[in-house]
Amino acid sequence: MNPIAFLSDIMLQVLQFFAVFTAGNYGWAIVLLTVAINLALYPLTLQSIVQMSALQRVQPKLKEIQEKHKDKPDELQRKMMELYKTEKVNPFGGCLPLLLKIPFFLALFFALQSAEFRNLIAASGVNAGFLWMPSLSLPDPTIIMVVLIGITTYFSQSTMPTAQTSQTQMMSMFMPFLVAFISFSFPSGVQLYWVVSSAVAIAQQVYIVRVRV
Repeated sequence: MNPIAFLSDIMLQVLQFFAVFTAGNYGWAIVLLTVAINLALYPLTLQSIVQMSALQRVQPKLKEIQEKHKDKPDELQRKMMELYKTEKVNPFGGCLPLLLKIPFFLALFFALQSAEFRNLIAASGVNAGFLWMPSLSLPDPTIIMVVLIGITTYFSQSTMPTAQTSQTQMMSMFMPFLVAFISFSFPSGVQLYWVVSSAVAIAQQVYIVRVRV
């Protein structure tokens, strides 16, 4: 079986499970699913933000090493590795939660565009839409969700501890517009997932930075 089709089938089954608790409202089922995914990944999110905060903390030392050994690539690499080891920093430790969320996103993306999902929401007693959105299998015609995606993406980036450089600042300004543009044609169920996931991520990041780091 195609891996994407396999993941989509699983996602549909999970959505049906959550829909039992929402009286057939698949919008709320998506919200519950999204919260559950983020809570399940919280330990990894915690470790990720701890690592990113540590990387941010060692930036002055890292810049000093880069300046001192800029003409000696091998020495620069060795000193950087020594710094990471001494400070117990994993420069790639902040990527894992994001990478783990990708399969969930892809599975939901294809599941909500499938004929099986359209049949589910067309069944008697099932709410095909959610709030102002007429159908979770179609894009939000009001583009409110697109705007919310841009806003939540911006604040999700803003609450994430990162080394402040001109490149990261430019990326923080550009990325929300890019993500919002890409999401324009997404089914509103996927748009809902993205907004809720970003909102939960913001809450987790603020909590971790203020209380745990």
